[in-house]
Order: sequence, then C-alpha cells, then structure tokens
Amino acid sequence: MIDARDNAVPVIDSLNGTALLRHVSALAYSIGPRPAGHETEARARTYIRKALEEIGITEVKAQPFKAPDTWAYALGTPFALSLGGILLGRLGWPGRILGTLVGGAAAYLTWRAASGLRQPLDQVGPQRTSANLIVRLPCEGRYRRTVVLLANVDTNRHRDSFSAARKAALPATTTAMLGLQAAGVVAGAVGKPWLTRSIAAAQAATLGAIMADESGPFVDGANDNASSVACLLGIAAALGAQPLQHTDIWLVFTGAEEVGLVGAHALLDEYGDQLRSAYFVNLAMVGRGDLAYVSRHSGFSYLSGYAPDAESVALVERTASAERHFGIYGKDLMMLDQTAALRRRGYKGVCLVSLDADGWPANWHRDTDSIGNIQPEALERAARFSLAMLQTLDAEAS
Repeated sequence: MIDARDNAVPVIDSLNGTALLRHVSALAYSIGPRPAGHETEARARTYIRKALEEIGITEVKAQPFKAPDTWAYALGTPFALSLGGILLGRLGWPGRILGTLVGGAAAYLTWRAASGLRQPLDQVGPQRTSANLIVRLPCEGRYRRTVVLLANVDTNRHRDSFSAARKAALPATTTAMLGLQAAGVVAGAVGKPWLTRSIAAAQAATLGAIMADESGPFVDGANDNASSVACLLGIAAALGAQPLQHTDIWLVFTGAEEVGLVGAHALLDEYGDQLRSAYFVNLAMVGRGDLAYVSRHSGFSYLSGYAPDAESVALVERTASAERHFGIYGKDLMMLDQTAALRRRGYKGVCLVSLDADGWPANWHRDTDSIGNIQPEALERAARFSLAMLQTLDAEAS
C-alpha cells in the first residue's frame, strides 16, 4: 500500500472550522451536486487530490469500479420482478411455481437493498465509473493497529420520502413493501384472481411511488457529505504534520455510497483481508448540530437493523469521557450508512453523525442541503473529536 506521509508538510490548525468550511464550499458550491459516476463526482475527486497535494500528500490510490447513479434500480427492479412473478401465475401451475420463486427472490432482493448488502440487480441499470480515493498515513513508531476513516464524495437526490413528515415512516414503509411482495408470492401460489389483481395493483402503485421519488434534482450535498470529506482533509493535514506513533491511518473518500454503499463494498472486496482487524469510523453528515455516534441503526426496514461493534463503541465512549467538552452521545437512528456494509461483512465499524435540533441529520436528501446551512463549529467539533479518537487509541498499549 502507498505511504503518503513522506512529502507531508506542516499546516497550521487544519481543523479550524473556517478552514474546513472552505473545503465544503469548494465541493458543494463550486462543484455542486455530485451524482455517482457523473463528471462532477470525478471533479470532486480531483479537488480532493489537489487539496492533499497542497499539504504534501501526493501518493493517492484510485480504486475505480462500476455503479449506477441512483438507488432506484435497487428498489424498483425487485418490484418489477415481483409484478412479473404475479403475471406468471396466469400461466397455470407451472407459471404459479415459477412466479412464486420469482416473487420470493424479489422480496429477498428488496431486503438486501434495505440492509446495505450488495444488490445484484444494480447491474441491470446503466453503469458509470465511480472510484474510491485511498490515502495511507503510516505510524512513526512500532505498528499496533489500523484505523480507517470513511467519507463519501457522491450526493443523492432531493426526495419527498425524506421530508420532515415522511422520513420517520421509512422503516414502516419499506417493511410494508416487503410484506406486499410476500403477499404477492402467496397470492400467486394460491391462484385466486381477485387477490392477485388487488396485490398487483398495489405493487404497481408502489413501483410508481418509487419512480416518483426519483423525480427530484440531485442536491449540493453540503452536509451529506462534503462536511465529512472536509473533516478527513483536515485530519490528513493534522496527521501529516504530527503522525501517530503506533496506529496506521487510512483515509478513504468513497464513491457511489448513495446508490447502495458500492464504494465501501469495493474497498472490502480488494482490501478486506488486510483490514480484517482494523477499526472503521464512518463520518456522515457532520456539518450541522450536535455530534453523536449511532448506537443502533434501524436501516430502512424493521428487518434490517444493525449496530456498531462493542470495541468501537468503547473507543468512542472512552474518548467522549476524556473529552467531555465535545458533548458526544449515543443515539438510535433510522439510518443506512457505510457502517452497514462493514457490519454485515463482519468488520468493526461505527458512525459519527451530527444531529440538528429535531434529532435528525440536517437537510438529509433535501434541496436545502447547501453551503448556507453548514455550521463551521460543527465541522470543527467532528474533526477534532475524530482526531481525539485516533489519539486515544494510539496512546493505548493494546
């Protein structure tokens, strides 16, 4: 792996909120929306490279991969399959058997999408080239452990499903969708025309709602997730000037997070064996509000919850106890983030997120996610606490 520290030069207070805000502005205002695989996502990676070069870090590993540019394929395609399974039931008992299998597979694929697992049907949609950028900052002394910091570069759409009135209902909505697909399997097996017609109509309406949710424009993504990219850049400068003694740090700027955590999965596919014992910290939407760690994620359905590992939680809490002025606390949250890819595959992982006054990440998948709604003090809090976590772990003997 690349050693990025050799050319590093000192930078004065790279974790200052005003300095971090400049990175957010460059990404969210100057570049703007950054859909996975689009030219603006590539421009954001170019900006990240240049920002790293300015602090003396020139060795950056690009890890390209293919991905769709929206999550509609992960949710819409299984529903189209489910409808197809119901229609197959009209072909007699062979069709009912095949339709039952197709419908069951569709429900399983929807569950995978809501759980942060790889979605095989992503491949049926148009594929674009996205990439991760990976920087390694090795320790100065005797190596003991590795910590990977993650921040996604891409942005999502403005979505009605994430309005203040509707986002809390997302787990119930997705669980109902799974139930509707399961009902389609039963209806197809039973072969009752009135039942299959009713469920097919409901599934068609659901598919229409999924597609309608795709009609919004891509957002600037100041909070989600230029804020976290800015923090990683600030931490890179701080560690370039003063490396840790016993802890290797990987900074991974992931692509295509918003379309199925594709960048995180690509990272694990290639480097998973090397990082099996590493700590992973995902920074998500840290640009406004109080800093927290997610103590339990519901995922996007009641059947897809996950939680950080005990070691990572203990590290966060040790740091929070020693650095009480940060005011960090644990919060159960309806959220699907890169930690899901890590935990589903057996890795350590914890997510740091900032929560606005309403208890939610600010302007999540809304067109109000712009530079004017970012708080420099929130950026600084997230960056400094993240660095404090690294320093806490580095100071421990084992």
